[in-house]
Amino acid sequence: MSMNIFRGLTLMLAAALLLGALPALAEAPAVFTQEMIERSFLTAGNTERIQRAISKAKNGEDVSIVYLGGSITEGSAASPQKTKCYAYLSAQLFAEKFMADKSRLQYHNAGISGTPSLLGVTRCEKDVLAHNPDIVFVEFAVNDGGDANSRLAYESLVCKLLESPSQPAVVLIFTVGETGWSAQDHMQKIGKHYDLGMISIKDAVWTQIQQGQMTWRDYSSDYVHPNNAGHAFMADCIAYWFDQAAAVAPVPYVLPKSGLNGRTLAAIQNLGKDDPAILSMGCFDYGTVACYSYKQGWRHMSNLNENGPMILSLDASLMTVVVKQERNTRCGKAEVWVDGKLKTTLNCYADNAWGNPVTQLIYLGRSDAPHTVEIRMAEGSETKTFTLLDVGYAK
Repeated sequence: MSMNIFRGLTLMLAAALLLGALPALAEAPAVFTQEMIERSFLTAGNTERIQRAISKAKNGEDVSIVYLGGSITEGSAASPQKTKCYAYLSAQLFAEKFMADKSRLQYHNAGISGTPSLLGVTRCEKDVLAHNPDIVFVEFAVNDGGDANSRLAYESLVCKLLESPSQPAVVLIFTVGETGWSAQDHMQKIGKHYDLGMISIKDAVWTQIQQGQMTWRDYSSDYVHPNNAGHAFMADCIAYWFDQAAAVAPVPYVLPKSGLNGRTLAAIQNLGKDDPAILSMGCFDYGTVACYSYKQGWRHMSNLNENGPMILSLDASLMTVVVKQERNTRCGKAEVWVDGKLKTTLNCYADNAWGNPVTQLIYLGRSDAPHTVEIRMAEGSETKTFTLLDVGYAK
C-alpha cells in the first residue's frame, strides 16, 4: 500500500469517528452523505420504549429486535443476503452502540418478499410477537397501496404491536421505488398520530436524485431493492435514529384512544388446527407446508376423493385468507362463500409466483351473529392442489 493511499484511508477513518459509528459497509460510495443521513430522520417519537430497550442493553440483558416488512427487509439484492441486509447491519450497530454484552442481542428478520402490511398484521403473532420484541421496525412503504384497506391494515398492525405484552418501541421506515412511489404520506400521518419514531429513506434518496446529486443506480440495481451500498446506507440512517432517540428524555407513552383509519385488524385472531370455529375440514387436510415462515397449513390434494367444503363459523366482521401461490398448473382455485353467497375466488396459481404467500381481506358483514364461511374447490379444480396457509378473523 502506498503512503498516499494509507494517508487517505487514515483521513477517512478519522472523519468517520468524528461522525460517530463507522458506516455499516466500508464499500458505500461517497454519494451517500451525512446530510442525507440527517435528512432521513423524521422524528424520534415518544422515546420511553426505546430508552427502556437501551437500558436493558446497557445492563447486559437480552434485547430482542424484530424487522417486519417485504423484500427490502428480507434482504433482496443484498449479497450475501443474511449479513448485508439493512436489518442485520443496523441490529449489529445497535449492539455496538449500547450492548454491554453483544451476545445478548436477539435479532429476528421477519421480512417476506412481495407482501404488504395486510399479511404483516395477519402473521404478526407468530412472526413478531412470539419473539417478545423490545424494538420492532416496520417497512411496507413500497408494498402497500394508498387505498382504505391498506391504511386499515397498516394502522391495525401498528396498534397490534403497540398493545402487545412486551410493549416494544415501534419504528416506521419509509422506502421508495424507482418511480418515486412510496406510501409514506399516509403512513407518516399514522406514525405522527401514534407518536412513533420515523425514518424516511425516500426523503434521503429521492431528494438527492431530484437534485442531480446521485442516480437511482447508486442506490439500487433494479426497480426497488437497495444494493449492498443502499442497504448499508439504510443501516446508517437507523443508527443515526438510535443516537437521536437516545438523546431525548423519555415521558410515559399513552396510546391514542381513537384511530385515523380504523384498527379493527389489531384484534385479529388466527385459526388454529383444532379451533372450535372449524365445523368441518371437508376436502382439506392439515399438515406440513413449506412457504417462508409458514410450516403448517390446510391442503387440498389432487388425490382426495372427498370434495366437500371446509366450513367455519366465525363471530367476526372480516377475515384474512392467506394462500400459497405457485407457478404450477397443478395448483387450482377455491371459492369463499359467506352465508350462502360467493364472496371471492382464491387462486393458488400465478404466472409470476415463486411459492409466495398472498393475502386477501374479506368483509363478512355485521358480527351480530356468527357467519358461516365455506371454502370449497372451484369447478374444474376438484382434482388440483390448493394450499391454505392461514385464516385470520376479527370483529
